[in-house]
Amino acid sequence: MIGGGGGGGSGRRGATGTLRTAGAGGGGGAASISRLAIGDLGPTEVVTVGTGGAGGAAVTSDDNDGAAGTDGGTSSFGAHVTAGPGAAGGAGNATGSAAAGIGGTTGTGLVAVGTVGAASNATGSGPAGATSNIRLGAAGGGAGRGLSTANSQGLGSAGGGAWWSLRAGGAAGASGGGNGGTPATASAVGEPHGGPGGGGGGSHATAATGSGGVGGNYGGGGGGGAASLNGFNSGAGGAGAPGIVVVVTT
Repeated sequence: MIGGGGGGGSGRRGATGTLRTAGAGGGGGAASISRLAIGDLGPTEVVTVGTGGAGGAAVTSDDNDGAAGTDGGTSSFGAHVTAGPGAAGGAGNATGSAAAGIGGTTGTGLVAVGTVGAASNATGSGPAGATSNIRLGAAGGGAGRGLSTANSQGLGSAGGGAWWSLRAGGAAGASGGGNGGTPATASAVGEPHGGPGGGGGGSHATAATGSGGVGGNYGGGGGGGAASLNGFNSGAGGAGAPGIVVVVTT
């Protein structure tokens, strides 16, 4: 099973010549595998699929910080097995970096942690979301692009890849307000593998700016939204992908 991915944060909206950081990427959900004896189970067991966390809303009024995303939800099979969620990406602000969403680390059974999203930073740029290499856990989302005191715009950062890097994260949003990409290849329906992260939005110095991409199935973190100039909406954070629970009986 995979926990739900964390939603990305949205970017700050502020005046020209001021620091406006972007939203950070959400963390990827953890994976958990367990083998249970049939005699240890009840006649029925409750299955909970972790929800993907919502992305932070775009800022629609001047001189305001962005909004943090929402944590993903825990996946579980009764009280026997759990897989923890990815944490939300932080909100863009006027003072420095927005904190990245931590990848899911908790669970029972054989746990593979999710990877962290990307933090935005005071220079406007940000790293890609962390790739989930050689592990089942989901990947983190990329950071959005901020606007520095020099008012320079730029591209966001890519989401983290998953499943031995065979599933690339969402593309970085282009400079000039491009939206972060949703991963083109994610886990197939019913396939219990962690998904890649969504890309971060690109910023625009004098117009509307880019939103973060949605995380990929299953449990991928959402990308962060870009910062904006007063008079234009900042980029919203991308939603994290839901988790999955697969039960096989023999």
